[in-house]
Amino acid sequence: MSSQRKIIDIRGRRLGGSIPLICSSLVARTAERLTSEAQSTLAKGADVLEWRVDFFDAIADTRAVLDATRQLRSAIGDAPLIFTRRAPSEAGQRTVLDEDAVLRLYAAVAATGKVDFIEYEMDSEPARVREVRNIASTHHVQLILSYHDFEATPTLPELMDLFEQAERQMADVAKVVVTPRVRDDVLNLLVATARADAKLGIPLVSMSVGGQGVVTRTMGHFFGSAMSFAVGETRSAPGQLPIADLKTVFEVLQRARDA
Repeated sequence: MSSQRKIIDIRGRRLGGSIPLICSSLVARTAERLTSEAQSTLAKGADVLEWRVDFFDAIADTRAVLDATRQLRSAIGDAPLIFTRRAPSEAGQRTVLDEDAVLRLYAAVAATGKVDFIEYEMDSEPARVREVRNIASTHHVQLILSYHDFEATPTLPELMDLFEQAERQMADVAKVVVTPRVRDDVLNLLVATARADAKLGIPLVSMSVGGQGVVTRTMGHFFGSAMSFAVGETRSAPGQLPIADLKTVFEVLQRARDA
C-alpha cells in the first residue's frame, strides 16, 4: 500500500487535488428530462455529474440507455460523468434487472466511451466485483467501489476496513456513505477517512448523511474526502446542500486555509 495520495485527472478536473469536487446526481426518468436536468445542474456549478440509472424508466432497454448516454454526453460537454446503478440493498431503486443484466449494461455503457466512472457496490459477490473491475479496465473507465448504510454507522475499525477493502478489490476510488445515530459516529467517519487517506493510494469519498452529518459534506476534504455531493434539482440523499451553498462554504474555507 502506498502512502502517496493518488490524483485522478478526468477531463481537466482533479479528483484528489487541493480543491474538493462537487458532484450532483441525476435522477430523471426519461432521456429528455435527463439532458435538461444535467444542463440545469451544470449551470449551477457542479463539477461532476452522476447518472443514477436505477431511476431511469427504460433501464431494461439497453438501446434506450445507450442512446440516453450519448445524448447526455453531447449535452454536458467535457463534464466528468459517473454511471451508477444503485442496488436496492443500498437504498437504490428496484428495477427489473438481475445482477448479470446489470453488469451487461455496465459493459455496454462503458464501451461507448461516454462515461468516465462506473460505480458498483463493494459488498457484492466477489466474482461480480471482479467482473466490473474487468469492465472498467477493458474500456478505460475509472471504478468507484462504494458502500452505503442509511441506517447506521459501522465502528471505526469497520470503517477503516471498508476503505481498505475497496483498494484490495482494485478500485480506483473508494466511497463510503453512512448514517450517524450519535455525534461520535460523525467523528468516527472523519477519523477513518483521515487514516485511510494517509494509508491508501486511491482517492476517497466519504459522507455522513442527514443534518447531523452535514459537517462531513462541508469539511470532509480536510480529512481526505475528495468529493462532496450537493443538490442539483433533486436531493438524492438526506442532508445534501444546494450546489451554490456548498461552493460558498468551500470558498470560505479555502480562503481561511490560505490566509
